[in-house]
Amino acid sequence: MGQAHLNQPIASVCYCRGRAGTPVEWASWGREGVSTAPAVGLIGIYGHGAVHLRELERLSAAGRARAVACADVRAPAGEQAAVLGRLGCRYFSDWREMLRAAPAGAGPLDMVVIASPPHLHTDMGVAAMQAGAHVLLEKPPVVTHRDFGQLLGAMARTGAACQVGFQSTGSGALGRVRQLLAKAELGDPCSFGVTGRWQRDRAYWTRAEWAGRAVLRGAQVRDGALSNPFAHASMNCLLAAGAAEPGSQLAGVEVERYRANAIEVEDTGCVRVSLVGGATFVVAVTLCAEVVERPVLRVWGASGQAGWPYEGDTVSIERGQRSWTESFARRSLAEELLDFIAGRSSRLSCPLEHCGTFVDLLEAVHAAPVYGVPGRWVSHAGTGDAERPVLAGVDAAVDAAVREGRLFSELGVPWAVAAQDQVRTAEK
Repeated sequence: MGQAHLNQPIASVCYCRGRAGTPVEWASWGREGVSTAPAVGLIGIYGHGAVHLRELERLSAAGRARAVACADVRAPAGEQAAVLGRLGCRYFSDWREMLRAAPAGAGPLDMVVIASPPHLHTDMGVAAMQAGAHVLLEKPPVVTHRDFGQLLGAMARTGAACQVGFQSTGSGALGRVRQLLAKAELGDPCSFGVTGRWQRDRAYWTRAEWAGRAVLRGAQVRDGALSNPFAHASMNCLLAAGAAEPGSQLAGVEVERYRANAIEVEDTGCVRVSLVGGATFVVAVTLCAEVVERPVLRVWGASGQAGWPYEGDTVSIERGQRSWTESFARRSLAEELLDFIAGRSSRLSCPLEHCGTFVDLLEAVHAAPVYGVPGRWVSHAGTGDAERPVLAGVDAAVDAAVREGRLFSELGVPWAVAAQDQVRTAEK
């Protein structure tokens, strides 16, 4: 873990939790203004990794961290190369080598940010912990119970902390939604769920060999709409309902998965989750929307309703004749993890230990069949890599499923009924 620098002039001092939880001094600035803040490595600098790279640049400029190493199979270019140059960050083409090497003058890595494809998370996370680092792991953290158990085991053996990159969990808006549900502020009974309507084109599904795959060379990828791009939807619902604490269990999961693209997983789906205690929620999403609408966690009660577009930090509330919007701050999950391992904070917004029911839900999702939507219900927009399917009536179906608490087939959505009938006929 972090090294003490007691012989150097120190402007400010923070403390790091060692592997046994013992505070260790860290100087944030040492001799001649050279930062001795925690050394951070990043695996994955493209895609969402670019977001983490910019955040590490911000934290480095503030003296909160030193981004000293990164790894990606694709060499830095463009913005990535420019940021790495400004940071003086060493590039590795092999993430294992990054973990093994001590970057020049940096010493061992104190924290590793993992922004790789989900099926690589477990091997990378376990290796980073064994190398002595705490971990910020992108969502979804894992896609199987087996991988979840391996990461928890590594945490127990090494004493590492692991924060999961469900960014919206850092928003104070999530706490407000939790309060609305727990106190029945909108009346009782109360229902809730998430709608999500995005569009994804051919370039999205061909951007990497794992995109749209269920399995790749024997590894469970499970890159479906419900488990990857809209993973936040289910996790936010579980957290809002208080069903993500360690030891929590789901009473039941019902799933419908559909695809309009030539992929192995769903691009459109809905899931109804029953919680111990009687509450239920529905998540209904599509990547084949007619009109894009950002995902919203919606709450309905006898006396009002509320909505939280969870990419942002505002909650809109209607109760009786009144309507208003409340705004909240958002914490950086990377900065929060740095504070946690330094002993400045005792909490994480999304520790890995709180993802057990999320993994239970993913296992149930991917045990369900994927139905191909008959072509008569699918049109196409755009050309070339920008071509994308549009599923007729999907926007209304997504909204109705969450509002009414029903699955697509229960609503009588024509393409859902037809897709399932098509499979049943083929099986006879």
